[in-house]
Amino acid sequence: MKTNEFIEELKKINIELTDYQLNQFETYADFLLEYNKTTNLTAIREKEGVYLKHFLDSILIVKDSIVDFKSINSLIDIGSGAGFPGIVIKIVYPHIKLTVLDSNNKKTKFLEELGKKLNLNDLTV
Repeated sequence: MKTNEFIEELKKINIELTDYQLNQFETYADFLLEYNKTTNLTAIREKEGVYLKHFLDSILIVKDSIVDFKSINSLIDIGSGAGFPGIVIKIVYPHIKLTVLDSNNKKTKFLEELGKKLNLNDLTV
């Protein structure tokens, strides 16, 4: 899935991203794929797959949820792995205070670095 297709799919569920958010997703995808070359985080090795299988799948939780993500203040993602779905939700809803939890040290190190790269406020790993 290309970036423009991702944008169009999000519009179908009434989510419009700012340029800043789109840049965060681009940075996320690039960093994930680069980091994944030395540390196995995901079997997906192409950017189009990251947008489809990780980013879009993560945000589609919002579509049928009974939770209004615009009105919640905090969220914990247990077993976050490489940040799915938590980091994706945090990018789309930056007001949410997010805690990501994983028992794997290589994944928590990635999440800490990712949080810095994306300038995510209110992120706890």
